[in-house]
Amino acid sequence: MIDKLSGKMSVFAGKLYSNKYLMTIKDSFTSVIPLIIVGSIGTLFSSIVCSASTGLAQFQGFEWLTGFAPWFDTVNYATMNILALLIAYYIGYNMAKQNGREGHFEGIVSICAFICAAPTAVTTMVGEEAVSLSGIGVDVTNSKGLFVAMIVGMLSIELYCRLCKVDKLKVKMPDSVPPNVANSFSALIPTIIVLFGVSAISFLFVQLTNMHLSEAIYNILAVPVNAVFQNPICIIFCAMIAAIFWVCGLHGATIVNGVINPIVITALQTNADLVLAGQAPTEIVTKSFWTMYITMGGFGCTIGLLLAIFIASKREDDRSIAKIGLAPGLFGVNEPLIFGLPIVLNPILGIPFILAPMTCALIGYVATWLGFAAKAYIMIPWCIPPIISGFLATGGHIGTVITQIVCIAASTLIYLPFVKMRNKDINGYDAESGAANGDEDDDW
Repeated sequence: MIDKLSGKMSVFAGKLYSNKYLMTIKDSFTSVIPLIIVGSIGTLFSSIVCSASTGLAQFQGFEWLTGFAPWFDTVNYATMNILALLIAYYIGYNMAKQNGREGHFEGIVSICAFICAAPTAVTTMVGEEAVSLSGIGVDVTNSKGLFVAMIVGMLSIELYCRLCKVDKLKVKMPDSVPPNVANSFSALIPTIIVLFGVSAISFLFVQLTNMHLSEAIYNILAVPVNAVFQNPICIIFCAMIAAIFWVCGLHGATIVNGVINPIVITALQTNADLVLAGQAPTEIVTKSFWTMYITMGGFGCTIGLLLAIFIASKREDDRSIAKIGLAPGLFGVNEPLIFGLPIVLNPILGIPFILAPMTCALIGYVATWLGFAAKAYIMIPWCIPPIISGFLATGGHIGTVITQIVCIAASTLIYLPFVKMRNKDINGYDAESGAANGDEDDDW
């Protein structure tokens, strides 16, 4: 059964890996994660140090800290509030790479196409009068524009790459012209077609619907998808699928993250914006939620497996592997366990490996929904150890830390009976009693 499942999942994963659109999204969001973390650090310091309502500055004698808020807010603005522009560039770059092109110029074309699809005027109130100013609003360039950047970027660069293959559309220069100049002119007509085409579609859309194209994409696609992902069933299902991929020997987190990253990062940025505005965050399922509850000690909440082995295992081989995997496991690296025990293609450890992250996702969701744990608004690296990760992601909320401890205990209880089952080795030797147990050729 495991072999058949592994074969089918491998075929499915192979199709996902070969899909250039999903790979483009995955690679693009992977590239900007360091900048998201830096922007989140700015949000963290601004909210817990410089804020007069939630930070250290609210206490007497520390009011002067509010003067440092622009320092940290600027870092957040320079990263999170231009996130859609960054994604637009990387979508164009990676889409071009998937089509066999160099990529940098295509990234710039993608940014231009994204802006062509967006409103380039901002309305603001001056007294009682509404004044329209030329410019791009922050709602266009921050996380709300991610879906627009992805869709417009992929479609425009896909068209651009196809047009570049049409020999008649290339502006040919004399041989004496330097190659870099000649290449620039050869891309001129495809660039004109793409940018004028996107701009024409955006113009006609506004005339017909009185709504900008970027607003329509956000309202029709982004809002419903984000709403679906705030349902606990959805995140539990994603955890289950990723775990099944892992058991089949595939990197489940990489496969699933390529699909969910745009959604959970958008939710995280929504929370960060609300916190900076002095309001309460609203989104439960964010990128940090995934890190805090589903990948504690590595995917599968294998920190619980480590504890279960140290508590109940009588097998020297399992305990030796657990000792090797303890230090990296605290920082989210659990390959020694996955391939050393192994968990891959192992039905005994595969079952709790699937159940543990699903259970922890449910516990984390319910605790957050009840208000016992806080909603995360800080992007944390995946390698931050459990408990510390919950503390940082929520700006020091103790209820979140307690919830993580409960999840660690729950995952340990899930792994325990399966670890005890492994005390009987494949030859029927009972490691717990030190005596043979039935037929020596009997397998698990």
